[in-house]
Amino acid sequence: MSPELQAEFDEASKPFYEGGGAITKAETRLSSWRYFLEINSACNLYCPSCTKGNKDGYDHKNGIMDLGMMGQILDKIKSENPNAIVFMYGNSEPFLHPYLPQCITMVKERGLHPHISTNLNILRKEREFLNAAPDQVIISLSGWTQDVYVKGHAGGDIEKVKANMMTLAHANNERPLPERIPILVNYHVYKDNEHEAPLMREYATNLGIGFFTSYARAISMENAIQYCRSKDPDPSSFEVQEGRPDWNNALPPIGDTYVQTMERIRIKPTEAREMYKDIPQSRVCPVSAGGMFTFIRHDGKTSLCACVADRRISIGDFLDTPSDTLKQQAIGHSICKQCKKYSLDKYFHIVGIEKWASQI
Repeated sequence: MSPELQAEFDEASKPFYEGGGAITKAETRLSSWRYFLEINSACNLYCPSCTKGNKDGYDHKNGIMDLGMMGQILDKIKSENPNAIVFMYGNSEPFLHPYLPQCITMVKERGLHPHISTNLNILRKEREFLNAAPDQVIISLSGWTQDVYVKGHAGGDIEKVKANMMTLAHANNERPLPERIPILVNYHVYKDNEHEAPLMREYATNLGIGFFTSYARAISMENAIQYCRSKDPDPSSFEVQEGRPDWNNALPPIGDTYVQTMERIRIKPTEAREMYKDIPQSRVCPVSAGGMFTFIRHDGKTSLCACVADRRISIGDFLDTPSDTLKQQAIGHSICKQCKKYSLDKYFHIVGIEKWASQI
């Protein structure tokens, strides 16, 4: 990458670390800070804020990553960033994978850091899983009672989650203290469920499970763009680009369920433009593929970014494409242009925590 283009990426990265949060300046200069490794692409739930709850009209494919290819991908990740965090999920449920402990071991053997996020409606081989020693396990949920929980985690059963939390916690607590795996609950806060958070906090704490809250937000780029366009009095069309679908016709309109879900969240994606109006736009995106976050599909394809789900929004095979080339292929993508128009790149990564806090 030329010095001039690197300078553009450096400048575009500033808002992601200057406003506080998890990302530091040093991490913006890595080939990738975090890699999403879609070891399997299926999920047992269909949460309305997620791509799995909005499949109609999108190109979705369920599959499991070949273990041989996974090893090659992990070797390349190791060569790019020997201290990388590997998220072993991607809008999918890791416990659906038949060889999850083996997958974790493959990551650990290379000195990389496997993280797991699960809805925990399913739990398999919990002792083998813990023995594989993931660096961290996050349990994502959004309520204490079923009526509240199912609004955000459609298709789930909170009583199953509680039972599986107990099983996993007991297995973890049997391990010597230095070998216990950090397990935490991430309680997604909506307008109408915060009152149940203390009950879940108490339950988790009594089991020896950590607890934190995060504000629920839109997490599907395609749906968020379409939602913003539907609310925009003067929406622009997607640019039609050679060799790529015409997204004006390829992406479906927003359904009622998604609209209703956006009414539940504290800060809608439509508010991002005003929140980030003082941040200059850039033609480059530091969090797209090859940047701070790289999302690798189960078939080895590299997603445009970690926030898109449609399989047609891919920009090359991860094994065959250098990270700098991935970065450059993302520049000017018609999806990126719409994302940037609505400042969704900042919204998805909660740029400037103080901006969020001031609007809650």
